[in-house]
Amino acid sequence: MRLFRLELKRIMKSRRTLALLAVALFMSVVMAYLPVSFESINRPGENGEVIELDGLPAIRFKRDYYEKTAGDITPQKLAEALRTYQSYVNEYGTLNDVPLDIYIENIMAIRPMLKGLTEAFADPKTGIGADLMGIDPDEVEQHFYEKCVSHLDDVMNLEQKDYETAGRFAADKYDGVGQPFYLYPGMSRDAFDYTTLYILVLSILCVAIAAPVFANEYQTGSDSILRCTKYGRIKLAVTRILAACCIFIVVFVLGMSLHLSILNLAFGTGCLKTSFQMLFSVINLPDINLGQLQIILVLAGLLSVLATISCTLFLSARCRDSLTVLLISIVVLFLPIFAYSAFAGASWISTVLPSAGIGLQNNFLYQLYNFNFLHIGEASFWTPYVILISAAVEIPVFLFLAVRSYCKHQVA
Repeated sequence: MRLFRLELKRIMKSRRTLALLAVALFMSVVMAYLPVSFESINRPGENGEVIELDGLPAIRFKRDYYEKTAGDITPQKLAEALRTYQSYVNEYGTLNDVPLDIYIENIMAIRPMLKGLTEAFADPKTGIGADLMGIDPDEVEQHFYEKCVSHLDDVMNLEQKDYETAGRFAADKYDGVGQPFYLYPGMSRDAFDYTTLYILVLSILCVAIAAPVFANEYQTGSDSILRCTKYGRIKLAVTRILAACCIFIVVFVLGMSLHLSILNLAFGTGCLKTSFQMLFSVINLPDINLGQLQIILVLAGLLSVLATISCTLFLSARCRDSLTVLLISIVVLFLPIFAYSAFAGASWISTVLPSAGIGLQNNFLYQLYNFNFLHIGEASFWTPYVILISAAVEIPVFLFLAVRSYCKHQVA
């Protein structure tokens, strides 16, 4: 335990570590503030003037305004909303011609409910969304959720037509999605995008902290003395790894807690009950709400960050200087992003590397609401499962290799 405390103290005393930790906490606030600042809405004022609200005032106005339409999205409720929408568009010609006060009073509140209709009634051959004016409200009232199932089948036939196992997996997974969906508009998709971007920032900072854990001692020559002591090999290596991992876990938990607390305070916790399908796509496979999505992103992000850090610790024990470790680790961190772009979608390279769940278009959130599958023969594997399993396997493997490499290190 004394050795563990000394290792914690050694890592935390570094000015670079303290600076990077401060940046991590600062960025948690910045990444939470940005989606809040981007919120805006227009509302009618006195004498016909238009008042533009931004930031927190816009969020408060939306939260109070949408509360009257929150609740279960039943087919009857959807059909009635569609009839209201169509009646006003028919009266004024186009949606843009509807006066602002009438739009806000009668249409704006129902728009979040209606966006799923264009998907559910999309063209089965092309996947192009339907026009709301061309959808029959009576068909919505009778067959909305059946149309969601048939649209999922159409999408799988378009995207995975050569792999029946992928289609069966998607159909079975969607059967478990609770219906009717629940909607409480509030938190935007941008907020979740910034959460995943913050996880990428945390990963970069943690890699920078982990890079010199072993390699810095090689450079200074102090490792030659330390490995001659009583606990200078296996126990020292394990203690260093445990101390570093504890710091990373604490920083990640603190940063994400601060980030999500700001978001939830700003947007309100009521919107976290919204079904995953109502914010992203009505045919998304996970049976979760937005609150559960936040938890999943935190846990999956922590798993991916630990896998990336484990790889960095292995490189630190293997390489002779911290700069080389840092450069290779950054390449490994960004490789899934480049691979996802290079292969125009998910591939084994973009999903099995330690940082596969971290990034931009390749991140875990995007894999949850997309329909990306990897194939071996006739078997199909959903990419979120591949990412989680790969990271869970890589953590102990890389940590074992880090200990082994440190114990076998020879002074040049």
